Amino acid sequence: MSLLEIKNVKKNFGGVEVLKDISLSIEQGEIVSIIGSSGSGKSTLLRCLTRLESINGGEIIIDGDTMVSCDRKVNYADEATLKKIRLKCGLVFQSFNLFPHYSVLRNITEAPIHVVGKSKEEATKEAYELLDRLGLREKADCYPYELSGGQSQRVSIARALALQPKILFFDEPTSALDPIS
Repeated sequence: MSLLEIKNVKKNFGGVEVLKDISLSIEQGEIVSIIGSSGSGKSTLLRCLTRLESINGGEIIIDGDTMVSCDRKVNYADEATLKKIRLKCGLVFQSFNLFPHYSVLRNITEAPIHVVGKSKEEATKEAYELLDRLGLREKADCYPYELSGGQSQRVSIARALALQPKILFFDEPTSALDPIS
């Protein structure tokens, strides 16, 4: 069974067809890059896979659960199934989308506490472990405006990893990171 199956996905904005019959199957452990010119639909596809956008046709199956299918009309799964699917997926946004009024630590712990139901202590411990792995422990009490672009991106990665997703989507993953020499 594939971890992610995309079958004949279509997405239109008005009369503009952005995703045209996209199909893809990804197995557990695979790393896949989607490369294309600006405006070719890469971000739109990720937004459809994370339910930030709705598709106009096709089917998306994540870890065996059908998120959306289409016979004559598009049918999304019920809310309980969609929540289950959302918890399996993480997204690191191109523009990071950190909450500007939350510290780095709170940006990372908010979802594990309020979405997953972890205790504040457990979420905080795990957040510090992620910050250690990403070299940002000293930034835990900082706010996003105090971070560089690369630091903001690493905090966004930590925030996505805090939910322990099976699939992690990156939109422009290296846009703010320094190259390793």
